[in-house]
Amino acid sequence: MTQVLPEAYLDYSDILIKPKIGINLNSRKDVNLQRIFKFKHGQIRTGLGVFNANMATVGNFDVAKKLLAKGMFATLHKHYSVEEIGRFLEQCRNENISFDNLFVTIGLKNTDEEIQKLKEMESKYNWKSSRNICIDAPNFYIPKALNVLAKIRQEFPDSVIMAGNIASGDICLKLLDYADIIKCGIGSGSACLTRKQTGCGTPMVSLILECADIAHSVNGHICADGGIVDVGDICKAFCLNADFVMAGGMFAGTDEAAGERTEKHFETNEIVDGKHVIQTKYFKQYYGMSSEYANNKFAGGMCDYKTSEGRELLIPYTGALDKVLQDITGGIASCCTYIGAASIKHMSKCATIIQVNNQLNRIFEKYSV
Repeated sequence: MTQVLPEAYLDYSDILIKPKIGINLNSRKDVNLQRIFKFKHGQIRTGLGVFNANMATVGNFDVAKKLLAKGMFATLHKHYSVEEIGRFLEQCRNENISFDNLFVTIGLKNTDEEIQKLKEMESKYNWKSSRNICIDAPNFYIPKALNVLAKIRQEFPDSVIMAGNIASGDICLKLLDYADIIKCGIGSGSACLTRKQTGCGTPMVSLILECADIAHSVNGHICADGGIVDVGDICKAFCLNADFVMAGGMFAGTDEAAGERTEKHFETNEIVDGKHVIQTKYFKQYYGMSSEYANNKFAGGMCDYKTSEGRELLIPYTGALDKVLQDITGGIASCCTYIGAASIKHMSKCATIIQVNNQLNRIFEKYSV
């Protein structure tokens, strides 16, 4: 019999972090944004747990390199060849950029080929010393997903493995038999149509609380994937006890993102010499990996048993990625000073979360340029 759960499930827009007096922390520069991650299979990684999404437009080399250089984590999308990734690793070595926190993504199709790809990276490009693997599937509830995860763990017992996506806590323990990090979030991304097309998904706040509680009980970790609108949402995810946060749209408008840049011309209300002034605005292409566009580009078209669960967007061009990364580190550090957290590790211990009906004053947004 169908059940309707009585409790309200919350999203980032439903909460705020309540400021309070904490330890003697007087400046954002005093906050430690680096965290030591000790994974259940014995590996150790250090960094700020912010990922780029493993999507074609933002899971590219230029974005990944900037995140790694800033001490964050990075993913590469699954359509790169061994040789392309190898050249990127050599480039990082030459520029003295550590790729200890770089995750290479594989899919569920052609598992033997994916394993061979990872082994070739090990033999040709010395990937073993810092190998991290992301197993990506929009629906990790299918039996094949668990089988592939188990096989990858068997083949690469010393790797850090991130697997997902899921949207409920009931599957966490089963996946954490093999995975170190579970990617949580279905349908919350700005380029995702899964909730519209299937009606499936769970609001991110409630999902993080549910999955983190289960994962941490067995020394597992979670990555909150999707739903990030502003830097404040990243802060909320960490305060809710997420170990990692993954964002896509936040990076997609930057110079480093792989989407094509286009310009559009708009007629304004300003009149000069009897003519309306024309304003030029720039945009970048951004698309979901389950979109019809992505299927046409990478999979030879949409299968007749599928529907498009992603969309193709033109989003405002935002310039250099460095500015976005500075906003992220500055916003997190500032959040820590508001709640008295000396480090990012302590955010969940220091935070008090309140449910709200409205979080922003938007009175002047209609006048923004």
